[in-house]
Amino acid sequence: MADIPRAVLSEHFQACMEDRRLVSAVFTTFRFDPGFFESEVLPVFLDVSLSHANAIKLVQLDDALSKQSVNIAVYYDQHGLVAEGGSAKLDVRRIPLWHPTGIFHPKNVLALVEDVEPDESGHRPRALLCACLSANLTRAGWWENVEVAHIEKIAEGDATNLRDPLIDYLDRLVGTAEFRRPNDELRRSHSALWDIRKFLEGTRQRDQRSVDGHLRTQFHNGEQSLPDFIATSSVNAVRGMCLEIISPYFDGDVQSAPLEALVERFQPREVRVHLPRNDRGEAQCTPELFEGMTARQGVTWGELPRELLRLGKSEDARQRTVHAKVYRFFEPRRAGREVLYVGSTNLTQAGCRVAGKGGNWETGFLVETTSHVKPDWWLATSEARPTHFAPRSEDEGTAASGGTLLAVRYAWNRKEAAVFWRGKKASPALIVEHAGIRLFDVPILPSREWKVLDAEAARRLEQTLLSTSFLQVRGEGPEPGVLLVQEEGMAQRPSLLLDLSAAEILRYWALLTVEQRAAFIAARVRISGEEDPLMAKLAPLPFETTLFDRFAGIFHAFSCLEGRVREALDEHKEREADYRLFGKKYDSLGSLLDRVLTDVRENRGDRVEHYVVVLCAQQLMNELGHEPRYQAYWAAHQDDVRQLTEQLASTGSLRETLATGSEEMPAFLDWFDGWFLQRAKPLPAAEGGT
Repeated sequence: MADIPRAVLSEHFQACMEDRRLVSAVFTTFRFDPGFFESEVLPVFLDVSLSHANAIKLVQLDDALSKQSVNIAVYYDQHGLVAEGGSAKLDVRRIPLWHPTGIFHPKNVLALVEDVEPDESGHRPRALLCACLSANLTRAGWWENVEVAHIEKIAEGDATNLRDPLIDYLDRLVGTAEFRRPNDELRRSHSALWDIRKFLEGTRQRDQRSVDGHLRTQFHNGEQSLPDFIATSSVNAVRGMCLEIISPYFDGDVQSAPLEALVERFQPREVRVHLPRNDRGEAQCTPELFEGMTARQGVTWGELPRELLRLGKSEDARQRTVHAKVYRFFEPRRAGREVLYVGSTNLTQAGCRVAGKGGNWETGFLVETTSHVKPDWWLATSEARPTHFAPRSEDEGTAASGGTLLAVRYAWNRKEAAVFWRGKKASPALIVEHAGIRLFDVPILPSREWKVLDAEAARRLEQTLLSTSFLQVRGEGPEPGVLLVQEEGMAQRPSLLLDLSAAEILRYWALLTVEQRAAFIAARVRISGEEDPLMAKLAPLPFETTLFDRFAGIFHAFSCLEGRVREALDEHKEREADYRLFGKKYDSLGSLLDRVLTDVRENRGDRVEHYVVVLCAQQLMNELGHEPRYQAYWAAHQDDVRQLTEQLASTGSLRETLATGSEEMPAFLDWFDGWFLQRAKPLPAAEGGT
């Protein structure tokens, strides 16, 4: 038997990310567990120091996503939601898809990365990591199952066979997700996808399918049937080879129509098909299909090595589920070609689309390996008939129930909630609830048109989103459906786990390194034993008067904030500037002003320090707002600027309190304000001076 190549999925991606940092990423999946994705998959792609306590880790990830201006989106099948890992909390665009003729089944990672270190010209070269997988974004997919993955890298300006099919795939994702939205809204809603598309537009399409007899990697974007794609991409070079198939799902007929189509098209000399079993040893196909395949000339059932399937090293360790999808053409035990299709496609009619139009939406890579080792069979033949059968469907029990055609969207920056009905006809009257509590009613909706909800429904939804983004929908079918709220304007979403004092915000702005900020967050996140039983319960950190509580610390903190905002805007990382200036996170400028106003109302702290903080904020707004190169950004955020201006205006009572201290104080404050808000300029060097 051949030595089957294997690796840990997360480690494989981390190796590809070495010396690179993430810019944007698009993930596609059938089954989607948002809590697991945020806490366990995202860290693979973000090079930040993270706590093992989940609550602290999420705050650190939230900080990394905002400060690094990373755009991330997940496109998933609406019926494939999994809530095992908890609710979504981070600034990740979560976009449900409905595939009208089957299930949305692709599993892809498209990660736009750039070098950590710039080249001699100061440029950081970018690349696109393109992965086709069989693994869903779930615990089982990334940690437990036997899965398959292949990653291709496209560098800036490359000539590649992947360009056009990838662009078509991205365009189809947007077209399937959206209806009747202006182009500027589409770009904001799908910013990660547009970043990747723009990068691909800078590459060149290469149509030559092979070089010196070696096939170039081809991307199956779901527009062709699997036999047609393999035939076209391989120029029928695989005809007459041996064929080995690993698929966890089959149809229930006596004969496998997809297998018959592959055999007719490529005339393989011999075929082995993996027989999937559960941890009880039951064959996961129908008895009829097992008998029919056994009787088929040239086709044999096979099994993978036992050591590959065990979850642990001991002989009695539980068996892993084989969820990989591989179609392997090769010449055994002699020098020859080895061509593999790896991706999401099962050996079913819906997956392979051999019955004509319709079927699932699938993706995959056709890859020719480069190895000097003579290929051999991965599967050992198995002639013993299973004693028990436990067939299962490829929708994995999710597509028949649990989903909904309703979408709910909430924009934190506009305090606006909207609903969308995906059906071809008008919706029934619906009830949206959480944990049995009715949130709002949805009247009959027209097909495929966003409708804004009233202010009370938006308020209730906002309050619910502070604890969960999963909602239930009643009235569509006999069982309630589950949906994940699509959240926009996440910079305005309040921090759920961290609340800093004004002095702590200033300290945080002044920290210089990622490690310092991570340690600062870890020391202040509110965490209970119920959230993580391994974390010790610590007493609150004592408040100490330090340099950062006095004026030098205030000036230094605002200087650091202004420098980082300018750097973000100069590098076109507007999202980071949004978070720092207009967001509602624990370290945003608006949050600092809120804390100052609260302290003033509750008669806490030093009034003079509060006043200096307010003047520093006013000075920062003046400097950035009058900078010519930032005028377009300032104009695009008129509403946000107005809110901050109103916050600053509401501090007028603080000035009045100081002015009543003595008769001379009003005149002094007039003089002080004028000089303070006017940015000092360095004096010119004296003539002949040193």
